[in-house]
Amino acid sequence: MKQILVICDGMADSPMERLNGKTPLQAAETPALDFLAANGRCGSLRTVPEGHYPGSETAILTILGYAPDELPSGRGPLEATGLGIDVSPDDTVMRYAVSDPSLLLNGNADLRHTLEHKFPDLKFHSLSETSGICIIPNGCRLSDIHAEGIAFWSGDTPRAYEPFVSRHPQFSRPVVIGAVPLLKGMAYSIQAEWIRPEGATGDCDTAYRAKCDAAIAALQDHDIVILHIEACDYASHKMDVNSKLNAIRNIDREIIGPLMKKLCDGEDFAIAVMSDHPSLCEKGCHSADSVPFLLYYHGIEKDETNMFSEEEAATGNLESISDIYRQ
Repeated sequence: MKQILVICDGMADSPMERLNGKTPLQAAETPALDFLAANGRCGSLRTVPEGHYPGSETAILTILGYAPDELPSGRGPLEATGLGIDVSPDDTVMRYAVSDPSLLLNGNADLRHTLEHKFPDLKFHSLSETSGICIIPNGCRLSDIHAEGIAFWSGDTPRAYEPFVSRHPQFSRPVVIGAVPLLKGMAYSIQAEWIRPEGATGDCDTAYRAKCDAAIAALQDHDIVILHIEACDYASHKMDVNSKLNAIRNIDREIIGPLMKKLCDGEDFAIAVMSDHPSLCEKGCHSADSVPFLLYYHGIEKDETNMFSEEEAATGNLESISDIYRQ
């Protein structure tokens, strides 16, 4: 059976006082997700192994079936791959972020010049006005790389990953649909096709319906579609509760709803939906707590869950990520 796996980055959260003790997922209106949960099966999954940072590079690769000792210690190399940056196997790739306003006065070109003047042995590639990728050649001491107003983190050396189809031989043509460099680099690294629909972004104004349409179209000649939406995580880092609620509603209305309609119209595929990690809107950071996930397809034996939420999913009978890949 073909499958669509919808990864809602940072959708899971903690109860919030301003939402009367509910999480954003509980507070938002999600009729499509609730229908799939009530008629399918749910579970609660820990996607961040002990000792690992709760980043998407860790959580999503765990969801895709990679073991703790195969996970990266930082997202830098995967993002470099997604940006098409050549990296030596011995280089260390790190993220950087600039907080000193004086370094940002004249835009990305001058910022890059300033950074490379300060660190002549390093190479910098911007992701935004304030952040980017830093390539650190083998031989440079990481302890020497520090400067006021600049933070470096999430470093790692490039590593090879087993192809997704070797890990899941029941699928022969995987495709990843998304917008952010991390997911593009991940797709290339696991030898999956990559599609970025027109209008897809890494924030809350992404083209939700275009992503859904791309997933439906891709299912014609692929047997698993991995659809990633960044919006909830983006809103959480901004500590913007209303934007997160709207992102959840948009995912339900513009992505899950149309996919459910395809199933109701007789299309035969499985749909799995989950958060990769919790993103805490009140704190603006990630959490390593468990996340809710659901699975639905025609003929599935439903469990006792009635809606899709962190609390309700924990009462379901899905126990591991491998359950999603078995139908």
